[in-house]
Amino acid sequence: MSTTPKKNSARRVRYTDAQKKEIVDFVASYNAANGRGGQSEAAKKFKVSPISVGAWMKGTGAAAPKKAGKVAKAAKAPKAAKAAKKAKAPKAAKAPKSKGNTRARYTDEQKKEVLDFVASYNAANGRGGQSKAASKFKISPITVMAWLKAVGVTASPKKAAKAAKAPKAAKAAKVSSSGGIDGKLAALLSLSKEIAKAEAALAQLKGNFSSLKASL
Repeated sequence: MSTTPKKNSARRVRYTDAQKKEIVDFVASYNAANGRGGQSEAAKKFKVSPISVGAWMKGTGAAAPKKAGKVAKAAKAPKAAKAAKKAKAPKAAKAPKSKGNTRARYTDEQKKEVLDFVASYNAANGRGGQSKAASKFKISPITVMAWLKAVGVTASPKKAAKAAKAPKAAKAAKVSSSGGIDGKLAALLSLSKEIAKAEAALAQLKGNFSSLKASL
Protein backbone atom coordinates (compact mmCIF):
# COMPACT_ATOMS: atom_id res chain seq x y z
CA MET A 1 0.00 0.00 0.00
CA SER A 2 1.11 3.52 -0.73
CA THR A 3 2.10 5.56 2.28
CA THR A 4 1.69 8.94 0.50
CA PRO A 5 -0.95 10.91 2.40
CA LYS A 6 -4.00 12.00 0.47
CA LYS A 7 -4.23 15.68 -0.29
CA ASN A 8 -6.85 17.48 1.72
CA SER A 9 -9.67 19.18 -0.25
CA ALA A 10 -9.42 22.98 -0.64
CA ARG A 11 -10.45 24.70 2.50
CA ARG A 12 -12.68 27.75 2.48
CA VAL A 13 -11.06 31.03 3.33
CA ARG A 14 -12.36 32.53 6.53
CA TYR A 15 -13.16 36.27 6.34
CA THR A 16 -13.45 38.48 9.34
CA ASP A 17 -16.42 40.76 9.91
CA ALA A 18 -14.24 43.74 9.08
CA GLN A 19 -13.32 42.21 5.70
CA LYS A 20 -16.93 41.40 4.93
CA LYS A 21 -17.93 44.94 5.82
CA GLU A 22 -15.21 46.33 3.55
CA ILE A 23 -16.50 44.26 0.62
CA VAL A 24 -20.15 45.11 1.26
CA ASP A 25 -19.27 48.80 1.54
CA PHE A 26 -17.40 48.58 -1.74
CA VAL A 27 -20.43 47.04 -3.46
CA ALA A 28 -22.74 49.73 -2.05
CA SER A 29 -20.38 52.53 -3.09
CA TYR A 30 -19.93 51.09 -6.57
CA ASN A 31 -23.64 50.66 -7.13
CA ALA A 32 -24.33 54.17 -5.87
CA ALA A 33 -21.90 55.56 -8.44
CA ASN A 34 -22.69 53.27 -11.37
CA GLY A 35 -26.15 51.94 -10.66
CA ARG A 36 -25.20 48.27 -10.76
CA GLY A 37 -22.26 45.80 -11.12
CA GLY A 38 -20.83 46.29 -7.63
CA GLN A 39 -21.18 42.62 -6.70
CA SER A 40 -19.13 41.30 -9.65
CA GLU A 41 -16.55 44.05 -9.29
CA ALA A 42 -16.11 43.23 -5.60
CA ALA A 43 -15.70 39.55 -6.46
CA LYS A 44 -12.89 40.41 -8.90
CA LYS A 45 -11.24 42.95 -6.64
CA PHE A 46 -11.22 40.90 -3.47
CA LYS A 47 -10.94 37.44 -5.12
CA VAL A 48 -14.19 36.34 -3.57
CA SER A 49 -17.00 34.24 -4.99
CA PRO A 50 -19.95 36.38 -6.21
CA ILE A 51 -22.20 33.97 -4.29
CA SER A 52 -20.38 34.81 -1.07
CA VAL A 53 -20.67 38.54 -1.78
CA GLY A 54 -24.41 38.16 -2.37
CA ALA A 55 -24.78 36.17 0.86
CA TRP A 56 -22.91 38.82 2.85
CA MET A 57 -25.06 41.57 1.36
CA LYS A 58 -28.21 39.69 2.30
CA GLY A 59 -26.82 39.14 5.75
CA THR A 60 -26.38 42.90 6.22
CA GLY A 61 -29.79 43.66 4.75
CA ALA A 62 -28.42 45.38 1.63
CA ALA A 63 -30.74 45.14 -1.40
CA ALA A 64 -29.62 43.66 -4.68
CA PRO A 65 -28.92 46.18 -7.47
CA LYS A 66 -32.25 45.48 -9.22
CA LYS A 67 -34.21 45.90 -6.02
CA ALA A 68 -32.17 48.98 -5.18
CA GLY A 69 -33.13 50.36 -8.58
CA LYS A 70 -36.80 49.79 -7.78
CA VAL A 71 -36.37 51.51 -4.44
CA ALA A 72 -34.69 54.42 -6.21
CA LYS A 73 -37.62 54.63 -8.62
CA ALA A 74 -40.04 54.63 -5.72
CA ALA A 75 -38.07 57.46 -4.14
CA LYS A 76 -38.31 59.54 -7.30
CA ALA A 77 -40.61 62.51 -7.59
CA PRO A 78 -44.21 61.83 -8.76
CA LYS A 79 -44.57 60.96 -12.40
CA ALA A 80 -44.79 63.83 -14.87
CA ALA A 81 -48.34 62.88 -15.79
CA LYS A 82 -49.55 63.05 -12.20
CA ALA A 83 -47.63 66.26 -11.59
CA ALA A 84 -49.17 67.77 -14.72
CA LYS A 85 -52.67 66.84 -13.57
CA LYS A 86 -52.09 68.40 -10.18
CA ALA A 87 -50.58 71.52 -11.77
CA LYS A 88 -53.57 72.07 -14.01
CA ALA A 89 -55.69 75.07 -13.23
CA PRO A 90 -59.18 74.27 -11.97
CA LYS A 91 -61.78 74.07 -14.65
CA ALA A 92 -63.79 77.20 -15.14
CA ALA A 93 -67.26 76.92 -13.74
CA LYS A 94 -69.82 76.35 -16.45
CA ALA A 95 -72.03 79.32 -17.08
CA PRO A 96 -75.68 78.53 -16.34
CA LYS A 97 -77.74 77.91 -19.42
CA SER A 98 -80.00 80.80 -20.21
CA LYS A 99 -83.65 79.84 -20.35
CA GLY A 100 -84.68 82.00 -23.25
CA ASN A 101 -84.20 85.75 -23.46
CA THR A 102 -84.70 87.40 -20.10
CA ARG A 103 -86.74 90.60 -20.11
CA ALA A 104 -84.97 93.79 -19.15
CA ARG A 105 -86.22 95.47 -16.01
CA TYR A 106 -87.04 99.18 -16.26
CA THR A 107 -87.40 101.55 -13.36
CA ASP A 108 -90.27 104.00 -12.98
CA GLU A 109 -87.89 106.85 -13.88
CA GLN A 110 -86.94 105.12 -17.14
CA LYS A 111 -90.59 104.51 -18.03
CA LYS A 112 -91.42 108.15 -17.30
CA GLU A 113 -88.59 109.29 -19.54
CA VAL A 114 -89.91 107.19 -22.42
CA LEU A 115 -93.52 108.33 -21.97
CA ASP A 116 -92.47 111.98 -21.74
CA PHE A 117 -90.59 111.57 -24.99
CA VAL A 118 -93.65 110.04 -26.69
CA ALA A 119 -95.94 112.84 -25.51
CA SER A 120 -93.45 115.55 -26.46
CA TYR A 121 -92.86 114.05 -29.90
CA ASN A 122 -96.56 113.67 -30.62
CA ALA A 123 -97.27 117.22 -29.46
CA ALA A 124 -94.67 118.55 -31.89
CA ASN A 125 -95.28 116.22 -34.83
CA GLY A 126 -98.81 114.94 -34.34
CA ARG A 127 -97.87 111.25 -34.43
CA GLY A 128 -95.01 108.74 -34.48
CA GLY A 129 -93.89 109.16 -30.87
CA GLN A 130 -94.35 105.49 -30.02
CA SER A 131 -92.14 104.17 -32.83
CA LYS A 132 -89.55 106.90 -32.31
CA ALA A 133 -89.33 106.08 -28.60
CA ALA A 134 -88.92 102.38 -29.37
CA SER A 135 -86.08 103.18 -31.77
CA LYS A 136 -84.42 105.73 -29.50
CA PHE A 137 -84.52 103.72 -26.27
CA LYS A 138 -84.14 100.25 -27.89
CA ILE A 139 -87.50 99.05 -26.55
CA SER A 140 -90.22 97.00 -28.18
CA PRO A 141 -93.10 99.14 -29.52
CA ILE A 142 -95.47 96.72 -27.75
CA THR A 143 -93.80 97.55 -24.45
CA VAL A 144 -94.16 101.28 -25.07
CA MET A 145 -97.85 100.78 -25.93
CA ALA A 146 -98.37 98.82 -22.71
CA TRP A 147 -96.80 101.63 -20.68
CA LEU A 148 -99.05 104.18 -22.42
CA LYS A 149 -102.15 102.13 -21.65
CA ALA A 150 -101.04 101.73 -18.04
CA VAL A 151 -101.11 105.52 -17.56
CA GLY A 152 -104.45 105.88 -19.40
CA VAL A 153 -103.27 107.05 -22.82
CA THR A 154 -105.59 105.14 -25.17
CA ALA A 155 -106.29 107.62 -27.96
CA SER A 156 -104.21 107.09 -31.07
CA PRO A 157 -101.98 109.93 -32.32
CA LYS A 158 -104.11 110.21 -35.47
CA LYS A 159 -107.26 111.04 -33.46
CA ALA A 160 -105.41 113.56 -31.32
CA ALA A 161 -103.96 115.21 -34.38
CA LYS A 162 -107.40 115.42 -36.03
CA ALA A 163 -108.89 117.00 -32.91
CA ALA A 164 -106.20 119.70 -32.88
CA LYS A 165 -106.47 120.53 -36.59
CA ALA A 166 -108.05 123.70 -37.98
CA PRO A 167 -111.52 123.52 -39.64
CA LYS A 168 -111.76 121.24 -42.64
CA ALA A 169 -110.79 122.64 -46.04
CA ALA A 170 -114.30 122.00 -47.39
CA LYS A 171 -115.90 124.31 -44.80
CA ALA A 172 -113.26 127.00 -45.39
CA ALA A 173 -113.93 126.83 -49.12
CA LYS A 174 -117.67 127.31 -48.59
CA VAL A 175 -117.13 130.32 -46.33
CA SER A 176 -114.71 132.00 -48.72
CA SER A 177 -117.02 131.44 -51.72
CA SER A 178 -119.94 133.45 -50.31
CA GLY A 179 -119.97 137.03 -51.55
CA GLY A 180 -121.02 140.36 -50.09
CA ILE A 181 -120.46 142.01 -46.75
CA ASP A 182 -123.15 139.99 -45.02
CA GLY A 183 -121.62 136.81 -46.29
CA LYS A 184 -118.13 137.82 -45.16
CA LEU A 185 -119.42 138.77 -41.72
CA ALA A 186 -121.15 135.41 -41.44
CA ALA A 187 -117.93 133.72 -42.53
CA LEU A 188 -115.92 135.58 -39.91
CA LEU A 189 -118.42 134.60 -37.24
CA SER A 190 -118.27 130.96 -38.33
CA LEU A 191 -114.46 131.02 -38.36
CA SER A 192 -114.45 132.58 -34.91
CA LYS A 193 -116.62 129.76 -33.60
CA GLU A 194 -114.37 127.13 -35.23
CA ILE A 195 -111.29 128.79 -33.75
CA ALA A 196 -112.89 128.75 -30.30
CA LYS A 197 -113.72 125.07 -30.69
CA ALA A 198 -110.20 124.30 -31.87
CA GLU A 199 -108.69 126.23 -28.97
CA ALA A 200 -110.95 124.40 -26.53
CA ALA A 201 -109.93 121.04 -28.01
CA LEU A 202 -106.28 122.05 -27.86
CA ALA A 203 -106.67 123.17 -24.25
CA GLN A 204 -108.28 119.83 -23.41
CA LEU A 205 -105.42 117.98 -25.05
CA LYS A 206 -102.88 120.05 -23.13
CA GLY A 207 -104.77 119.36 -19.91
CA ASN A 208 -104.78 115.63 -20.58
CA PHE A 209 -101.07 115.78 -21.37
CA SER A 210 -100.29 117.65 -18.16
CA SER A 211 -102.37 115.32 -15.99
CA LEU A 212 -100.80 112.23 -17.50
CA LYS A 213 -97.34 113.69 -17.08
CA ALA A 214 -98.03 114.51 -13.45
CA SER A 215 -99.31 110.97 -12.78
CA LEU A 216 -96.02 109.36 -13.86
